[in-house]
Amino acid sequence: MADGTYDALIVGAGPGGATAAAFMAQQGQRVLLIDQSTFPRDKVCGDAISGKSVEVLRDLDLMDAVVEAESLGSWGVIFSAPSGEEVAIPFTKMLDKPVAPGFVSPRTVFDTLVFEKAVAAGAETLLETKVTGLLRDGKRVTGVTVKHKDGTPADLHAPLVIGADGAYSVVARELGMTQLDEGHYCGGLRVYYEGVTGFHDLNFIELHFVEESLPGYFWIFPMADGKANIGIGMLSSAIKKHNVKLRPLLDELIDHPRFRDRFANAKRISGVKGWGLPLGSKPRPMAGDGWLLLGDAASLIDPFTGEGIGNAMVSGAFAAQWSAQAQAANDYSAAFLHGYEKDVLRRLRGELRLSHTMQKLVNWKWLLNTVIRKANRSEELADTISCMFDDLDLRKKLASPLFYLRVLTA
Repeated sequence: MADGTYDALIVGAGPGGATAAAFMAQQGQRVLLIDQSTFPRDKVCGDAISGKSVEVLRDLDLMDAVVEAESLGSWGVIFSAPSGEEVAIPFTKMLDKPVAPGFVSPRTVFDTLVFEKAVAAGAETLLETKVTGLLRDGKRVTGVTVKHKDGTPADLHAPLVIGADGAYSVVARELGMTQLDEGHYCGGLRVYYEGVTGFHDLNFIELHFVEESLPGYFWIFPMADGKANIGIGMLSSAIKKHNVKLRPLLDELIDHPRFRDRFANAKRISGVKGWGLPLGSKPRPMAGDGWLLLGDAASLIDPFTGEGIGNAMVSGAFAAQWSAQAQAANDYSAAFLHGYEKDVLRRLRGELRLSHTMQKLVNWKWLLNTVIRKANRSEELADTISCMFDDLDLRKKLASPLFYLRVLTA
């Protein structure tokens, strides 16, 4: 049972919240990590761990644990066009590195690793506890109200509350923020299979832009032990506009002529689960009097790739830095904490904007076909796509009309 005075309360113990808690505990802060679940627990996701996540994992000294856990190193991505043509793009040209630049790891495994790191660093935890509201002194947030597993209510106090509680964030809702903007929100489904065939030798993840699922995409991600993460994502506004039913569409794609043989002897080993993704094309406000938001709660999911773990962990690291600065200055005002939002956006805004531009590419089927076809023939285009997840300067090319003009006339 939680007691005493805390330097910060973190609502949500996923990768973003646990990252913040681990760094804060290492800095000597007394932090309480609150989650309505216990660990290990599932989180509906594509399970892909990007290079951006790897950077933070190194800072947390967690890379060895990830490599040794139930994870699969991935060295690249396969894109396929509505025409059916595919291009395989490595994440790096240095394929002899000892550790892969990316991973696919089930969230039951990955989230537990980061959570346990926070606990080992000294973070206190309060699990199976639901946050029901915020405590305030005027406009300033001063803590949270919770309901324990046995139904007992309690008030918890701290000068800083960090909302890391995902797409349906209670903290964001209690702050009066919109929970769903269909133009900047994606609906997704995920299911696990075993026995899917046809994967690249270096475990490339796959993003398929199929005629029947545009403007969404179909993914097939290889996993350890012969398993695979299968799913579909589509902008919520498109789902509503075209009255799309994602579950039958997912079944249709699995049985599509392009993929049918790969699933011929495969077995579905989980139910189909759905979730929502608030996209970083329209981030929420991230800081105010006594509070911060990070990760999915701050709407920081990449609009093009749908990847959210890396941005959650990056924003979690910044939240820890600003918690320490606020404590040192004894200043938890909105004016002071706004520096956190500036740092997060300085790191992420450019790529989020470019990813939003790239997301719109999916609406131009002929252009998507052309880009993927010519990526098989253009070293410049292939290199640009290869680095687009991590290299902002190269990704800028993909947002430039002049770049596509050169591609089309090549």
